[in-house]
Amino acid sequence: MGALHLDGVGPIAIDDELLDHVFTVIIAKLRRHEPVLMTWTDEAGQEQRVFMTQDAFIRAEFDSATRTLRDHHWLERLMVAVNSNAGLSLSAAIADRDGSRIPTRPAPLRKRAPAVAGSPAA
Repeated sequence: MGALHLDGVGPIAIDDELLDHVFTVIIAKLRRHEPVLMTWTDEAGQEQRVFMTQDAFIRAEFDSATRTLRDHHWLERLMVAVNSNAGLSLSAAIADRDGSRIPTRPAPLRKRAPAVAGSPAA
């Protein structure tokens, strides 16, 4: 398990393979002077958001010196997410690693229909 270090944010624990892909995408954006919005859920279950610019300090700390080949399909989905208005969601990227969903937000919770006034549930 590696860690992503950002200005003013404690280390974010991330699997080495995801960290390698996410770091690649973030650096590609920042090299072009394009900001990055990233969200994740911390250990306490709180959603965290960070907005990075080219002035941000970012460091990837890998648990292993061995790197696997990057998955270009996954990189493409991460780039679409990081270029979206919602930004990149680490939680969604983890949850749908091998799927085809763009990891911008975790899958939405299904909402119950509102109770109708006068019904037994209201």
